[in-house]
Amino acid sequence: MKKFLCYSCSTLLLCSGSTFAIDRVDIGGFGTVTGASTFNDKKPFRDYRDDDIDFKPESLFGLQVRADLKEGLSGTAQIVARGSEDWDAEFEWGYLTYIVNSTWTVKGGRFRTPFFQYSDVVDVGYAYHWIRPPVSVYAPLFKNLDGLNLTHSTDLWELVSTVNLFYGKVNKRVDFPGGSSTSVDLSHLFGGSWGLSGDWFSLRFSYFQAEASFPFAPAFLMLASPPPGAPSLSTEAVNAASIDQDDAYFASISLRIDYDNFFAVAEITKSDVEDTIFTNPLAYYVSAGYTIGDFTPHITYENFDPDAQYELLEKEPAGPTRDAFAAAIEQTEEDFQVYTIGVRYDFHRSAAIKFDYSYYDYKVEDGVTRVDAPLYSISANFVF
Repeated sequence: MKKFLCYSCSTLLLCSGSTFAIDRVDIGGFGTVTGASTFNDKKPFRDYRDDDIDFKPESLFGLQVRADLKEGLSGTAQIVARGSEDWDAEFEWGYLTYIVNSTWTVKGGRFRTPFFQYSDVVDVGYAYHWIRPPVSVYAPLFKNLDGLNLTHSTDLWELVSTVNLFYGKVNKRVDFPGGSSTSVDLSHLFGGSWGLSGDWFSLRFSYFQAEASFPFAPAFLMLASPPPGAPSLSTEAVNAASIDQDDAYFASISLRIDYDNFFAVAEITKSDVEDTIFTNPLAYYVSAGYTIGDFTPHITYENFDPDAQYELLEKEPAGPTRDAFAAAIEQTEEDFQVYTIGVRYDFHRSAAIKFDYSYYDYKVEDGVTRVDAPLYSISANFVF
């Protein structure tokens, strides 16, 4: 928290030191305090490993500063401190925006990847009805993009049309159990999204492609780069399985309907990295709810359907190493479904309390990371 305050004060000092060029500075923020547990240490789920309620993994606090530099130019910075990262504050956004005219806007710097329906507000729990967006779709790896974004907004067929075109790259550090780490890279990333919204619905399409370099999971690392004297995969198998500047594609479609007090939202995504160990998952969810006064009960079904690349076994001769390779591929077969019911209570105009019950159902359990388990969650979300 001390680091967070230091970052915040530095930002404000920089802004105040340039007041001659700034017309207005807006400061806002958001926060989430989330506690969850399976209440069964024999059924762990991700960061919730025992029968105690843990408030650290998903709690966060964010601060956003926007400076209006006059004549259509503005600068935005966002700092977020996460419990999962020991509350170390980090500048997650930092970009300049230039409003060319009433229809065209240009943005450059580091900003949220515009891949999903809730991309811009994925960290702002107050902005949606769940405690957490569906985990099958909202994978945590790629949140921010370094690059340029061009936005065009206009009226079309009595609808509001918004087109985003973007180019840049993504670099994300990934930590593995045991202390090792590596990075995930998407270079030459380009794509776009198109949103159409009317009185009672919004429809969104997105697509991007890039050159991807992903790390091996630990099980593959032990086979591709084993200790001295240990058996290793053949060069042909390693080359076939590796993800090193391979072509990657992503596409999504989402639809949201709001009619009186009823709402429904659905989203489907497909990812693909050609001829590699990547499982090319298809993921989707459907959610609906109804607002009754200050309460919003809701229900959600989601599905994650990867395709384990067993054909890579053809690159490895029969033997113990091939058997270990098959076991490592089997670990990528993480097919699961999630059923969620919950309620949101807006007890304040800027804050809400939520209760969610989710049941995670894996197609194949392994007793370690893939375990059918319930997850009970409570969360307080606020904005200011």
